[in-house]
Amino acid sequence: MKYMLKKQFVLLTGFVSLFWVSCEEQIPSGLVLNTTASADTTYMAAVETPQDKVVLIEELTGASCTNCPNGTKQLKDFVTQNPGRVLVTAIHSGFLTEPPNGALYDFRNTDADALKLFFNEGDPGKPSASFDRVPPTSGNSAGKYFVLRGQTGSDWLSLLPTRLAKTTPLNIHLESDYLPASNKGEVKVKIAFTADVSEKLALTLYLLENGRIDKQEDKDVGEIPDYKFDHILRKLITPVGGDLILDSLTTKTKGRVLERTILFDMHTSGINGWNPDSCVVIAAVHKTGSSKEVVHAEEVHLKK
Repeated sequence: MKYMLKKQFVLLTGFVSLFWVSCEEQIPSGLVLNTTASADTTYMAAVETPQDKVVLIEELTGASCTNCPNGTKQLKDFVTQNPGRVLVTAIHSGFLTEPPNGALYDFRNTDADALKLFFNEGDPGKPSASFDRVPPTSGNSAGKYFVLRGQTGSDWLSLLPTRLAKTTPLNIHLESDYLPASNKGEVKVKIAFTADVSEKLALTLYLLENGRIDKQEDKDVGEIPDYKFDHILRKLITPVGGDLILDSLTTKTKGRVLERTILFDMHTSGINGWNPDSCVVIAAVHKTGSSKEVVHAEEVHLKK
């Protein structure tokens, strides 16, 4: 038996809602058309076979950071060496993120700033990265979410195997699409619990863009005029701390399923507008409160 849990984030006036109702796309039942809107359905089903846990790496980087290309290369190697098991988001916020002279694009944005500040660590050095939002217990960055790469990258290298060895108590099924008539993105997330979970969980959705070519400062060669920027954080579709998952349930028992559909505005105009063809969506389920550990993540291309 299914029942509905409706959630609405009203960020524009009712007049905007009435305007969008007239658009050509078929809007899922239960949604209110605003900057961000969502509708939930939850029910019990047969327990699914558990997925392999996917590791989420949130990287602080910048176009004026001369050490950052080495960090980006190391993370790219992590992704290549562990197919389907590692996801990366590049957060352009804080110092060393200003575009080099003559650059076309500015990858900085308020959502990137908000995400960096969410960890309450000020403006960490770059490149630095959070592995599943679990601070290491030893090393130069002990107790910090964002771990400095250093000269050799050994601290990053030591953290990944531990996270890859973890299991996840839930599966994530993710679909998305771009609706050009309304210039909106649509995300459908299905979270299926494969084990009982009593801890509070939240869902964070990221919109990333790949394939922007622009200038990047580099300590070895100076300026790279045609550097390829990937995983650029363009938007947090959910609130910065995530959107709570089945918060009314003390225990999310195995077999419990949550389906959530979310509509959000796209920014596609101007030199810094996003290219829907190059965008991806990441869904991350993580703990809330004193622990922010990411228990699982999934990625999908924005456009079907």
